[in-house]
Amino acid sequence: MRRFEELKRLDKKTRNKVRAILGRGDANAIAGLAALRSTLGKDQSIALDGILNSPALLKAVTISTPFPKTAPFVDILRSLVDVGLPELLSGIEASVVTYKERLLQLAQQLQDIDRLYAERNIAASRDRIAATIESSGWSHALLRRVVLIRENLPKGTVDERIEELVLIAGIKNAPVASLIHAYSLDQNILTIKRSILNIPDKGAINRYTRTISRLSVLPFASSAEDLVAFLSEVEKCSLIDAVILAKFNAHLFQIEDYPALAEVARALGPDNLFEPLVGTYEPDDDESEYALFKQCSAWLEYEPVRRYRILIDNYYDVSPEEVGELPPDLEQQLRDWVGDPTPHDLVSGKTFTQHGYKALARLELSGTATRSALFNYWLAESEGQIGFEKEDLLKLMGVTRDLARTVPIKAVRTAAKLSKDSLVRLILLLLLTKRSKNELDSFLLRKLLEETAFQYHNGSLVELVRSYEKSHPYVSEYIYDLATEDFLAKLTRLAPHRADIPEIRASLHEWMASFKGDEHFLQRARAVRIDHQINRVRNEIDDHRIYVDPSRFSSWVEDEMTIELNNALTSTGSGKKGIAITCDETTLSMLMRQAYNAFVSNAVFGIASYLGRRIRHGTFHGHLYSSVINSLEKSERFQQLFQNSKFNEKWDVWKGLYNKAVEAIISERLHVYSKAKPLGLLTPETYGPAKQEILAAAVKNISSNYVETTSTADIDQTMIDYCWRLAELDLVAITRHLKAQQTSLKNEKFLQEELVPSVALGEARLAEMFKRELELSIDRKLAAMFGWFKRPSIVAPIATVSLLFDATVAEVKDTIPDFDPQAADASKEQIELVGEFYHLIYDSLAIVVGNAANYADRSRPLKRNFEIVREKGKRLVVEISSSIKPTDDPNVVSQIIEERKKADFMDANMYDRKSGISKLLLLSHNHPKFELQQYEVVGNEVRVRFIYALEH
Repeated sequence: MRRFEELKRLDKKTRNKVRAILGRGDANAIAGLAALRSTLGKDQSIALDGILNSPALLKAVTISTPFPKTAPFVDILRSLVDVGLPELLSGIEASVVTYKERLLQLAQQLQDIDRLYAERNIAASRDRIAATIESSGWSHALLRRVVLIRENLPKGTVDERIEELVLIAGIKNAPVASLIHAYSLDQNILTIKRSILNIPDKGAINRYTRTISRLSVLPFASSAEDLVAFLSEVEKCSLIDAVILAKFNAHLFQIEDYPALAEVARALGPDNLFEPLVGTYEPDDDESEYALFKQCSAWLEYEPVRRYRILIDNYYDVSPEEVGELPPDLEQQLRDWVGDPTPHDLVSGKTFTQHGYKALARLELSGTATRSALFNYWLAESEGQIGFEKEDLLKLMGVTRDLARTVPIKAVRTAAKLSKDSLVRLILLLLLTKRSKNELDSFLLRKLLEETAFQYHNGSLVELVRSYEKSHPYVSEYIYDLATEDFLAKLTRLAPHRADIPEIRASLHEWMASFKGDEHFLQRARAVRIDHQINRVRNEIDDHRIYVDPSRFSSWVEDEMTIELNNALTSTGSGKKGIAITCDETTLSMLMRQAYNAFVSNAVFGIASYLGRRIRHGTFHGHLYSSVINSLEKSERFQQLFQNSKFNEKWDVWKGLYNKAVEAIISERLHVYSKAKPLGLLTPETYGPAKQEILAAAVKNISSNYVETTSTADIDQTMIDYCWRLAELDLVAITRHLKAQQTSLKNEKFLQEELVPSVALGEARLAEMFKRELELSIDRKLAAMFGWFKRPSIVAPIATVSLLFDATVAEVKDTIPDFDPQAADASKEQIELVGEFYHLIYDSLAIVVGNAANYADRSRPLKRNFEIVREKGKRLVVEISSSIKPTDDPNVVSQIIEERKKADFMDANMYDRKSGISKLLLLSHNHPKFELQQYEVVGNEVRVRFIYALEH
């Protein structure tokens, strides 16, 4: 379609804005186009992209230069190259002919930089990079070397010149940020790779930065067409980058057909420098090869790097479930590189590759990346039909990584079927279940776990995990990772009762705390048990009507947001390596909004998905219409009415109106608001004051956690928690709407004026009973449905403070049955708490209530008051007073309490008797937001007052 035809697809106002932006030549058009695109629907966005891809874009277009003096790592409007591969390469060949001497000089400069780096002369290598930028301009090849030096500096050190270059390149630009995270020694490269490849596609607006961001993690083009798209964008970065990428993908064309290109390509990356560069990684460090894999794209022009990555890029990857067919040239080069290794070769202690590079072979021998790729390669080649020794597999599990994310699914499934050894089958099914979405794979694993647990471990999953801890720790860790509450709920033999699920999960957390030596897991175990105790008191059976799959949401965050989150949390403040004095709260707020929008609207895992599958498509209509109508029509009490033709006629009319009203709610209201569904009740993109408050709290929490831990490991869990808090505010709209429809749904006027009078006088009383029963049934159904549109308690319960108090009382009564605090709650409001911090309130209450049960007069009420105070911020104030026993002297009790308050409390958790006050003091010491303000005798009472600062 021609450009003016695409313009005609836009409305007049948008058309004029596009013309104005494209007609200006004094500034970058991308920002204006991006803002405009965000207001357009799908069809108009496609039309805009068609216009931007037109070869005639007037003044707004920026012409690329082969040796750019300014850093070219930002999106600006560039023309789209729409040619075949031969035409594109011919154009590059012409440019290489024109600038051949300069390119050959640049090739020598890159060699000098690499030689100095290999000699560990980092300062000289850095200075040579700066000089090369000055003389030959910027390129992604030089940026890769800048970031390589930055990420390999000794921990805690900063090179000011390198930092300056990174800032000049644009530390927040996608190509720079993605490169930093790809080369970071602390990051998982598979996560970073997926995140980079999943940078949102905004068409022409960010096509360039998306493409060059890919260079560090996926330099191979999948086809000639892919190479055209890849190479045409990389050429806009610099001419040397285009030459390097063409050389790297020379298996897709005959490079000798382009003599100048071939000559410069041969001058790049001399083979004799490869081994010294590999030698910069410590051969005895088992993380060195992994670091090399992450960072070797710094030297893409070296042929050994290309051949090394044929194996790793294709067989150590999370994206495809199965490895695609390699081009013949690559397949042969791969076989020449790796030979024909077996699982036994990988654990024999001898070199298992055939390439002949000794420094690389030493890294492979001590590392895990090549072993992992080769194991997957062997599985794929054998299709899982060749058996292997159990001991080889067990050893392999200890010297590989990320297999549960990378194994070829079909081959592992076949190998598991053919395996006769139960432990081998268990390992293979554990790998398969974490990778596969097939429920049958998960079923087979659960069946095997239950058989193994009952046959050898007294029917205990925790005992099974402990049994593998020393001999096969990776098996134990795999089981721990998989055994979530959802997974355990399906282990009906190991967890026959609902109450067994939290206890097993809590015990697994305790095992992990012991195994890792990390008390964080003990806190998680405590949290699981508290949640269960709360639900026991609440007697709530969670219906799971509204739900979000947490694992899929976490995967989405990992795929879509890792780069942006890491960038917001690590590249602010001074911008120096390892320093994050402040976090970019504006970016975090934007990312939280994006995450929440997906949390609600995503068609695969979001609330919208469950709203559609579980409620709109059957449950809502069945609950509110079918069950109401069927119950009345089948009731023997009202059969006499249905024998009356006039009554039936009016009843059919009412049913039709009622059905229409129910269907209207389903078809128009139970949706996320959009142009297609303007009456949709869920509005994730609308932020009032209450949602703004929660959003600000989320940003604050994410920032403070990062400052405290310098890790983004559990950020997805924090995001899930706050997304549920936001969702609850939006879900209220559905409940409010249903309440508002309560009268109109029943259509009382019709019932009173049409249905009841349709019967004879003798049946009038029965008709009135029918009407009341109908109205009551609708009211009951609606009341039940109000509970559907809430956060499921299995995710993270909302607990009122009074409910937490009742839960602690129930826990105490398990050991002191006659304890009765009585109805002595003076609170003026029900205070709801959301999120993990209510566990702290629970622990505090448990200590105070436990002390009262043990030492106070149990015949007297336990007075309490819970309130929110808004002075100096929002704070929860808890006050509890218990009566001193008549046989006890208040002065003696006061003296004992004061002594306990003065005692050392740091070891309070190590003993139980008489440790309550010490544990409260320890809680106050460990949690800045918690303050024990009072614990003393006043008159004949012991009064306790503690305060917790709330986030919102």
